[in-house]
Amino acid sequence: TVERIKLALVGDLEMRMILIRDPNRLVARTVLQSPKTTEAEIESYAGSTSVSEDVLRRIALSRGLMKKYNVMRALIGNPRAPIDITFPLLGRLKDRDLKRLSINRNVPEVIRTMALKMFRQREEALKPKLPTRKF
Repeated sequence: TVERIKLALVGDLEMRMILIRDPNRLVARTVLQSPKTTEAEIESYAGSTSVSEDVLRRIALSRGLMKKYNVMRALIGNPRAPIDITFPLLGRLKDRDLKRLSINRNVPEVIRTMALKMFRQREEALKPKLPTRKF
């Protein structure tokens, strides 16, 4: 385990991609905390279905990573991401991403229906309202 943690800190991209799937939580956390880990790597981890739920939770709990729109979008679109993490993030998505999410069969039904509901609400809010006449 100690050797894998050292590799997670100083290893190259391929090594980190392998170690992020490690069943030991400490090794996977170390990969996320590695100074060599880039935003693009984090985005791919957030969208990967082969990483553990703990890794996805760690990504979601990091304020710095959640400021990155691509990381947040990948996390919400991941079918293995916990609903309690992805549900509050739906309001931060752009309209086109909400529409794509509402037709994505891989995400949980709750997320899909809520994305559709939010998309329709936003669409309705943009429509011009005509004044009504009272006779």
